[in-house]
Amino acid sequence: MIDIYLDNFFSFFDRGGAVLYVVFFIALCLWALLIERYMYISFEYKQYRKNMMDEIQNNSYNARFKEEIKKYLIEESNLKLKTGLSFIKTLIIVCPLVGLLGTVTGMIEVFDVMAISGASNVKSMANGVSMATIPTMAGMVVALSGILFEKKLELSIKYNTDRLYLEISKVL
Repeated sequence: MIDIYLDNFFSFFDRGGAVLYVVFFIALCLWALLIERYMYISFEYKQYRKNMMDEIQNNSYNARFKEEIKKYLIEESNLKLKTGLSFIKTLIIVCPLVGLLGTVTGMIEVFDVMAISGASNVKSMANGVSMATIPTMAGMVVALSGILFEKKLELSIKYNTDRLYLEISKVL
């Protein structure tokens, strides 16, 4: 059963060409970064926030600087949450463009074959065009799925930042 899926998987890459491997590599990087950010927010950030709140409660700050301390702590936390987010956004933008590059290179190959053979067989042209558009489709699928999870990640960062602001405001 797995052999059938693997054969379909590898035949898909054969039909898409070399650019499809680049799209696949970008997709792996994108999903690794997204998973790392979700795991950071789910586990490490909670411990970081807890340690920060313990430290705030155990120290007595000068009333004159409380607002600046609160801003600093929230900004520091926000920077930790947003680490790698701009690279994730860049990968999402690059993915369809790399796929489009695969289409352009595939179309150039189709036209070269047509020019050399001199044939205008519609069936062979349709197969070549089909092969050329697979990388664009793959790039768009990766980008769309990445956008959905990146937006969810941004909402989670905003929620955690607002929550930390409220918690620090109660203590300071």
